[in-house]
Amino acid sequence: MSGTFISLLGLMLMVNKINLADTAWSSRLHNFRARIYYDATDSGGIVYHTEYLTIAEHARTEALRALGFYQSCLLRDQNILLTVRRCNVEYITPAFLDDLVEVRTGFINIRGARIFLEQTIHRINETKTKDVLLVSIETEIACISAMGKAKRLPKELKEAISGKININEF
Repeated sequence: MSGTFISLLGLMLMVNKINLADTAWSSRLHNFRARIYYDATDSGGIVYHTEYLTIAEHARTEALRALGFYQSCLLRDQNILLTVRRCNVEYITPAFLDDLVEVRTGFINIRGARIFLEQTIHRINETKTKDVLLVSIETEIACISAMGKAKRLPKELKEAISGKININEF
């Protein structure tokens, strides 16, 4: 009986936990959640400034995956890489150890071999009744060949992103 109870308890915990890998589009913004762990903080529990860029990269990758594009497949099948060409980061207030953060990714524009997007990182509470803006990032992504030469975005990728371009959502 205790084994059954433990199994049921484990099942309940699995059903009720926040799945940080779940990603969703809300309007034209992609939402990605991440937890802040010890390795991302200094001795005072404050997130290192570079960790925001790592979290933003994960969110961009998940936004592409949610559109059906996997970076490994783009490289293998079309010989292209998506790389950061430029980014502008505004740090507003820090995140701390154990915070749950949400990255909201919005595609702003596409031109030739470039994708322009904006990401905001927010601290949210478990019930999501309020959030706090932590960081705002403007990023330009370049589409290049494995040899480093600029390449136009594949038509399918361009069409998928064009369907998500938003203006004034942030």
